[in-house]
Amino acid sequence: MRLVNNRTPRLLTRIKRFFLPRNAPISKAAQLVLKNHVGMTGEDIVTLSTQDWHDLWTRKQRFMLQFARQGNRVLYVETQYHWVTYLRQFSRQWRRIYLFVLGPRRVAPNLYIYTPPLLLPAFQIFPWLAAINNFALAFFLRAAMNRVGIESPILWLYSHFNHPLIKKLGCKRALYECVDEFSGARGLIKPEVAAALEAETLRSVDLAIVTAPSLKSSKLNYNRNIFVVPNAANVAHFGKALTDGLSEPADLKPIPRPRLVFLGAVAYWVDLELLRFVALNRPSWNIVFIGPVAVDVGAFRGLDNVYLLGRRPYDELPNYLAWCDIALNPYVVDSVAENCSPLKLYEYLASGLPIVSTEMPEARRFDGLVAIARSYEQYLEKLDDILDWSQEQKDLHRQSARRAAAGHSWESRFVQVDKIAQGALS
Repeated sequence: MRLVNNRTPRLLTRIKRFFLPRNAPISKAAQLVLKNHVGMTGEDIVTLSTQDWHDLWTRKQRFMLQFARQGNRVLYVETQYHWVTYLRQFSRQWRRIYLFVLGPRRVAPNLYIYTPPLLLPAFQIFPWLAAINNFALAFFLRAAMNRVGIESPILWLYSHFNHPLIKKLGCKRALYECVDEFSGARGLIKPEVAAALEAETLRSVDLAIVTAPSLKSSKLNYNRNIFVVPNAANVAHFGKALTDGLSEPADLKPIPRPRLVFLGAVAYWVDLELLRFVALNRPSWNIVFIGPVAVDVGAFRGLDNVYLLGRRPYDELPNYLAWCDIALNPYVVDSVAENCSPLKLYEYLASGLPIVSTEMPEARRFDGLVAIARSYEQYLEKLDDILDWSQEQKDLHRQSARRAAAGHSWESRFVQVDKIAQGALS
C-alpha cells in the first residue's frame, strides 16, 4: 500500500482547487433542459444536509446551488456532528466550532452555509436524545434564519431524524430526500431506532424523494407520495476523459499499467477484502484510489500494487480516468448496496471506462455496460476478460457507455426534483 501526496500548494490555493468549478462544462442537451425549464423561484429553502458544503460534491450541494441560481434563498445546513465523532476526527474537523460561531456564511448569490452546533451522541440509540438535539438545533436554526431573513421556509431534509423541526421552524412545506438505507449504517446507532426515526419523518413530510426503487418500496407504508430520482453525473465534464491528448497526471506516471481505478470516498461500504484479493492474485496489476479515506485500510498493508492518492481536484478527475484501464465499483453486498445509487457508476459511464461491479440493483440497470460479479473469483474473471479486449471492443464500449450516460445528467435530474417540489407547493 502506497500513500501518495506529492502536492503541497498553499492553503488558499488548495481550498480553491477543491471547490466545484463554477465553469464546469454543461452539454448542449443539458443546457437545453435548463433553458426550457420554468423553475421554482422566490422561495426560502432550509436544507438539512448530511454532507458538508466542501465535501465531495453530491446531489445535495448541486441541487441547492441550482435552486439559489433560480432566485430562491437557500440556507444549507451542514452535517450534524456529535461530540464523539468530533473528537475522533478532531485533526480534520477542529474548525467546526469556529464555523458554528461565525453563523451563516454567504458563498454565492442567495446561498448561505451554516455549520450547526455539536450535538449529543447516541441519538440513534436513545430517541429522547434525538428530541433534545432537535430542540437545541431549532433554537440555533431560528437565529440563523433570522440573520438571512428567512421565514416560513420549505424544509428540505436529507437527514432522517429531524422531523420535529418542521413545526419548530414554522415550515410551510417539508420534503425528505432519502439517498441511503440509514438503518444499515454503522456507528452509534440501533437499526430499529434509525428505522423508527425515519418512519416518523416520512409520516411528517409532504413528500419524499428516493434514489432507488428498493428504497421506495420499503417506505411506502409511511408515505404514499414518494418519487424515485436516481443519481447522475456531470456528463460533459467526465466525458472529457474520452478526449485525445489529455495530459497524464504526474502521480500516475510512476504507476505501471494496467491501472484499476476507484473514484470516490473509501468508506465502510467498500469491499476492501475483495480488492485485497484482486491485488494479491494479480500482482502485476495496480489498484489506484482517488478520494478521501474514511476507514482503516490495513487490508492493503504490505501490498505494493495498491496506491492511495487521496482527494484530487475536480477539474483533474477526467485526466485520471483517461489514463486508467478499468473502473471499480466494489460495494459490500448488503442493505446499503441494495438501496443505493452510486455516483461513481454514472461518472465512470460518462468517462467511457469499462466497469466491474459487485452485485447490486443499480449496476443491473446498465446490463451489458457494467460487468457484474457475484463472487471474488468471478470479479477477477471479469477483470481478466476486459483486459483481453481488442481495440475494437474498447471503442464500441466507449461509444455505448457515452450514449447511456447522456440521459443521466445532473441538469435533467434537477428538473425532475424541481417539478416535484413545485407540485408540493401547488
